[in-house]
Amino acid sequence: MSGLKKMLNPEVTAVVGVSTSNPFSPGNVIFRKLCFENGLKTYPINPKGGLVEGHKVYRSIEEAPSDIDLVVISVPAKYVPEVLEQCGEKGIKSVIVVSGGFSETGGTGKTLQHEIVEIANKHKMTMVGPNCIGVFVPDRLDTFFLPSERVARPRKGTVAIISQSGGWLIERLEEFSGRDVGIAAAVSIGNQAQTKVADFIEFFGKEHSVNVILAYIEGFGKDEGRHFVKVARKITPKKPIIVLKGGESEAGHRATRSHTSSLAGDIAITSAAFRQCGVIQAVDEDEVMAYSKAFSFKPKPMKGPNIGCLTVSGGHGVIASDEADSYGLIFPSFNEEEQAFLREVMTPAYQGIASFRNPCDLTGSASDIDYERVLDRMLQLDKIDAALLLLLPYAPGISLQIGARVANVAKGYDKTVVAYVPNLKKYEVIIRGFELNGIPCGDTIEEAVQMLNGIRKYTRYLQRIGVVK
Repeated sequence: MSGLKKMLNPEVTAVVGVSTSNPFSPGNVIFRKLCFENGLKTYPINPKGGLVEGHKVYRSIEEAPSDIDLVVISVPAKYVPEVLEQCGEKGIKSVIVVSGGFSETGGTGKTLQHEIVEIANKHKMTMVGPNCIGVFVPDRLDTFFLPSERVARPRKGTVAIISQSGGWLIERLEEFSGRDVGIAAAVSIGNQAQTKVADFIEFFGKEHSVNVILAYIEGFGKDEGRHFVKVARKITPKKPIIVLKGGESEAGHRATRSHTSSLAGDIAITSAAFRQCGVIQAVDEDEVMAYSKAFSFKPKPMKGPNIGCLTVSGGHGVIASDEADSYGLIFPSFNEEEQAFLREVMTPAYQGIASFRNPCDLTGSASDIDYERVLDRMLQLDKIDAALLLLLPYAPGISLQIGARVANVAKGYDKTVVAYVPNLKKYEVIIRGFELNGIPCGDTIEEAVQMLNGIRKYTRYLQRIGVVK
């Protein structure tokens, strides 16, 4: 839709529904963010007129200046059609309706929703919502009606998030911020009355600044599922789409109907459709985080299921082996010749105590240079498709520079490398060394393996359609 570009990058905005008596109303919160935090020229609208935060309040969209790119509407549902009509007559092309009281309530709400869609379509407006919290673009735009001090805001990055649930989206922003995973944009689409999740997927699919698209979907309306598959099939050869599907259980199906009035659909049919068009379906929020973070780095393809693992702790290697097996990933055993090939570059004093069967336990005596040299040899082996590095920086020979040093080795090979490093402040330098050089770090062993699983899933799809050999 043509209005999405302007919606996510407006120069001038307006908020319909500010209050001259309640500074904490949703409209006032949105106005302060747009005006003071985003630094956008923003017009407050209220039929009573007056002043809000020292700014003149216009009595209607009609009365406001004509340079508006985006209008955020926060008024009772029954007034939304009138406001939309005024926006259309003024030539405004982007509108976000945060108001509730539409199809999610049934009855007259459904009729109202149908009416606002007709108005938006008549005037060729792009409308997001209703029943949503809006849009967040780091360093640019925040229409959420939640106070900034109560919601984390991730840094600018390469993950685009689309969600039918505002609450789920807020939780993801908290998690992404805590894990320092940057986002390109976060969009709450609510009832997706006019603009659908597929429209945003198509839009972000063309944006060079977006590496991966994440969507939380509760269901599809009539013919929406077919349209989603058609759009996804165009995008997935170029960049991954991750979906967490809500409403999979019978109880979830009922909750979906009362939340956004979507039709949850049959789980088997939906999952099969996702696989067909290359969508990576996450089973839970842990996988959502693992896949999102991994693909934010544009990882190299994982052309087979075979993983070589380096660790300084045998127990961690065992745990990683179990996790990998549950995903159908393999730690192939190294034969005596391969073990000797790896062993000969290890520090001589520790060659005799290290194990190279795979996982390769370099022991707590290992140093940075051991990791570098053994990884370099391991990535040369044709039987290895990816490397998993279990970094426990407690070992005295491991320095804070190991992330950057090992990542430099990985750059020489066309193979996936993922690391596990405990997510502790004292190891930030190690994590940064990896991630600034393109290697994602899981903060648990399970997450690191999940990253590899997501990369393998996506590569298998690319192999199937002939993009990757």
